[in-house]
Amino acid sequence: MILEIQNDSDCSFSLDGELLSSGQWKTEKSTLIAAGANTKFEFSAQMEGVNGLIWWTDVATHSVYLSVAFQFPKIQKRCFNAWAGLPPPNLKTELREAPRLGKEKSEPEGACCSWIATSDGVKLTIFKELPSFAAPTAASVAANAPMDNAAAASESSEAADPKFSPPARVNEDPSADDAGREAAGFMAQTRPKDAGDGFVRGLKTAGTGLGAGLAMAVAAPVCGAKEGGVLGFAKGLGLGIVGGAGMAIGGTVAGVAQVGRGIGMAHTAHYARREEKVWDQEIGQWVDADLCAEEQALEGENSDDEDAANGEGAKVKETEYYDLLKVKPGATASEIKKAYYKEARICHPDKNTGDEEATKKFQKLSEVYQVLSDPDARKKYDREGKEGLQEMNVKMDPTLFFSLLFGSDHFVPWTGELHIAMQADSIAKAMEKEPQGEDEEQESPMPDSASIKKRQQRRQVRCAVHLREKLDRLVYGREEEGWNEQMRMEAHQLATDSGQFGPDLLNTLGEMYQVRSEIYLANELAGRLSMSKRKASLKQNWMKMHHALNFYQNAAGSAFRVKKMHDAAKNADKEAKKLQIEGKEVDAEVQEEQAKKIEAVFDDALPMFMKTAWSYVVRDIDETVKMVARKFLQDKSVPWQIRVRRAQGLERLGRIFCEEGQKAAAEMAASGESKDLASDSAKAAFQEAFMGSMQQK
Repeated sequence: MILEIQNDSDCSFSLDGELLSSGQWKTEKSTLIAAGANTKFEFSAQMEGVNGLIWWTDVATHSVYLSVAFQFPKIQKRCFNAWAGLPPPNLKTELREAPRLGKEKSEPEGACCSWIATSDGVKLTIFKELPSFAAPTAASVAANAPMDNAAAASESSEAADPKFSPPARVNEDPSADDAGREAAGFMAQTRPKDAGDGFVRGLKTAGTGLGAGLAMAVAAPVCGAKEGGVLGFAKGLGLGIVGGAGMAIGGTVAGVAQVGRGIGMAHTAHYARREEKVWDQEIGQWVDADLCAEEQALEGENSDDEDAANGEGAKVKETEYYDLLKVKPGATASEIKKAYYKEARICHPDKNTGDEEATKKFQKLSEVYQVLSDPDARKKYDREGKEGLQEMNVKMDPTLFFSLLFGSDHFVPWTGELHIAMQADSIAKAMEKEPQGEDEEQESPMPDSASIKKRQQRRQVRCAVHLREKLDRLVYGREEEGWNEQMRMEAHQLATDSGQFGPDLLNTLGEMYQVRSEIYLANELAGRLSMSKRKASLKQNWMKMHHALNFYQNAAGSAFRVKKMHDAAKNADKEAKKLQIEGKEVDAEVQEEQAKKIEAVFDDALPMFMKTAWSYVVRDIDETVKMVARKFLQDKSVPWQIRVRRAQGLERLGRIFCEEGQKAAAEMAASGESKDLASDSAKAAFQEAFMGSMQQK
């Protein structure tokens, strides 16, 4: 089979990617398609013929594409499709839907090229004037989309594939009653995404019903015996058997129903995955991921006060705090945070051992940041200066505490705000709330799950946008050498400026990036049932299991040390009571000795507590990276060819992170720094984080 290309444009094209399911190149694939010239590519056919995808980009700007999809089987009809200038939304889908190649010239509207069958292949003619592809942005999406971007993308993809039939939406009838809407919402949120998910959910539901039934069958006669003796036992036994059987039967029926719902979704899930859709459990539907639309929605949220500013021309009583951070009084919250991290890195005690001036400056910067990062404290400082802050109480900022403890502030653009910090912050805010009146019941200090979920969604979008920005130089500009150097420098800085957790976090992040990109590339280039896909999935499952096992081991160790702390405190209390019974006074010396014993137990337990928190952070980042990669790699705002390049770039980024993380760990070990958390180092890290996270309130 011969592909003859007559290039009438001013662009010269070089190979950018290929996916041949059958057939091989006979012509050197790196051959340039020169401007104003005729170029021929020859392919040798295999048993299935020659089938696949090939795409080129212009040498000068890499923004003009030439994409072809062809099927040249030995027996069946031959199909061909091509695009010059702009790439199609999904070249892989177009291969399945390529029109039959005829003897008459084909010139589809908007393709900027034409083609005609020849005796041994096809001749493709590229037009002189070609449009160039521009990377979409949140602003361009908002300006050009007449309706919601996600809805538009979903409608277009569904129209392109008539086999795809999404499930009915949640009841949106405004006249429906609350009960109907709640029932519809519950059905959507419990809908399994496919047969496998339905089977797992069915087992869990049936198991829960059986467990509850068994518990009732055992508990009812016991409670009856306590209240009514033998007669009560008999009554309880009867009620327990009847009620337990009902629960067991109900749970089994519900489990079977979930399995059935999953089987019913199997057809939809198959075509949704083929179209690179993602599952949204909130609405119980397969939807298109659109990073630009999500970014635009995030920017438009008025409730997100993270970037709230006082205004460029804000008047303040004094500027000392702003001057220390080297920002203007009208700086946004994000600008203040970046400035604080930048200045704090310079004078951090870890980098200035024995320097009292640096330690004092670090403490002062922490005090300044805690004031300017809190909206109420900042307003008070702007109005009254430092004098107005004297009457404010001191509290700890949980988000900043965990960032300083693990050195993760440097990784914030990559990992986002840690989930453990979100939970601690939510609990702290709940504890601050007071009842409005004496008769009102005070709210339980539990984390606000809705607020945490929203913060987590924002976190994922921000990280995906950051990843896109970091890879754009490689994905669009093809500046491989410059990009490699830039990423290695940034990775080295992340590993060395983040304390003893830096190398581990960088290496872990790199492994996660590689796994997610390998899974995507295996899906798209090799197939979902291929050996490469199975290998990548096994690697992901092993890593996830390793992180879970590490967390549970550390959690068990922490629980044991909590018991030791409880026993130490209990023994101290017993000794104090014993002295009181003997008529002896518990003087200051005795109290100090008891406090030292408890402190020693706490110091011994602190490293394990930190390891447990760290293993929790790793699991959190693992789950977050999974969602971030999904938004980044399955982003329908860019064509399929760009998504493939993103995956290839993410895999390279992961390798760089792993290499630099391992190198930094080796340098740390060579310098004599212990990777394990000794009691003294754990205590020092804890105290520094605690000191830096205290703020006035």
